[in-house]
Amino acid sequence: MMEQGLLRGMASMAGGIAYSGGACGALTGAIVLLGSLLGKDDPEKKDDPNLQKACSEFYKRFQDEVMAEWGSVNCRDITGVDWKDPVQVKAFRKEGGRLRCANSTGKAARILGEILEKYLEEKAF
Repeated sequence: MMEQGLLRGMASMAGGIAYSGGACGALTGAIVLLGSLLGKDDPEKKDDPNLQKACSEFYKRFQDEVMAEWGSVNCRDITGVDWKDPVQVKAFRKEGGRLRCANSTGKAARILGEILEKYLEEKAF
């Protein structure tokens, strides 16, 4: 089960990291989740050797399966919204723009699930 703090922290990825229009929150959120599961929890320890592999594989598949459709990893390009402009944000939400995000997020979640199955088979959480 996901820690509540991590879940709340993921909310800050919306709109392309803090509504900046930057990197898609589905991408950054997935990478953060992989780090929380495979990264070290003590500065003296080493990361799980699968951390880099899992993150690299996720990013490559995200590029191929999600970014290819939009031509960019940036939220502003995927949504066509300047998140600092309240008129654009309101129009995006009113016109069903969230479905575009849900589609990309759904694809990212599927990819993430497949990667978690692959790299976490032997770990017990």
